[in-house]
Amino acid sequence: MRRAPSRISIYSLRERDILPLGDLDIPLIFLTRNSLRFIPSFLEHYRALGVTRFLCVDDQSSDGTRERLLKEDDVEVFGSDVRYREAKGGGLWREALVRMFGTQRWYLNVDCDEYFVYDQYETRKLPELIRKLEAEGIYHCPAPMIDFYPENTIQSADFGGSGSNMPWHTANMFDASGYRLFRTTSGMLMSGGPRDRIMDRPDVHDELMKYPLVYVDYEIGLSVSIHKPWPFTRNFSPIIGSLLHFKFFNETEDLVVEAINDNQYFKGSRSYIRMLGAIQEGKLNYLVSDISVPYQGSKQMAELGFFKSLF
Repeated sequence: MRRAPSRISIYSLRERDILPLGDLDIPLIFLTRNSLRFIPSFLEHYRALGVTRFLCVDDQSSDGTRERLLKEDDVEVFGSDVRYREAKGGGLWREALVRMFGTQRWYLNVDCDEYFVYDQYETRKLPELIRKLEAEGIYHCPAPMIDFYPENTIQSADFGGSGSNMPWHTANMFDASGYRLFRTTSGMLMSGGPRDRIMDRPDVHDELMKYPLVYVDYEIGLSVSIHKPWPFTRNFSPIIGSLLHFKFFNETEDLVVEAINDNQYFKGSRSYIRMLGAIQEGKLNYLVSDISVPYQGSKQMAELGFFKSLF
């Protein structure tokens, strides 16, 4: 088994005691920095799926994200003695959370701009999906990120995150085809989507496959890689879901510049640097093409072949 990375410290930002997870709890791990516009819809979506506890490390947010999360009774909010890059892309934070809340259980592990969906997610909740996964012997659930974008220019797409507005109400289009799936020794990779067809060097920023629903046996299970959880032998299951992924709104350029200046991301934030260049060249102003379709729910995505149904 791989050696566990060096440990780092996280600390609760609440005065109350940290509540342990119960046997029936479905916990979701997420990391955040300045994600206030996503928080209402993110929490609403995952509560509707059956998530009972949110375990969050906040990376020094300055836009009110931390204060907003601290108002939620089902969210445990933690700070850290290091920033995202020093925490090995957040991996050590995930490990610290698993160490704190325990192994031998299922975890969701997603980012604030990722919304997990699967066949009939609108009516069938996560406990039912998990029972099906266990019956099929699936313990790492692969789900690629599918980039969504507005039907008009990204400058016209204003997602403020207020009320019950979901991000796909504003950025409602996605590529229905054009994806490629690869197998490696440690997991699956997928490429495609609007960044692949529009931007130069899609290999710099286009690793779409993730495993958002994972049964965790080891503390390092989620810290090895968000794209290839440990143990690797479980990473070749049928694709059961997708992550609806939201990067393209009227604030995209400002957020990309902020990410570059913050300098916390992989290889000197190279994916954000390339994205900024594409934005400034006008390549990302209008992303709709002849393979774009509006999102209509899980039935549509299953019929398009984005995931297999277990129901």
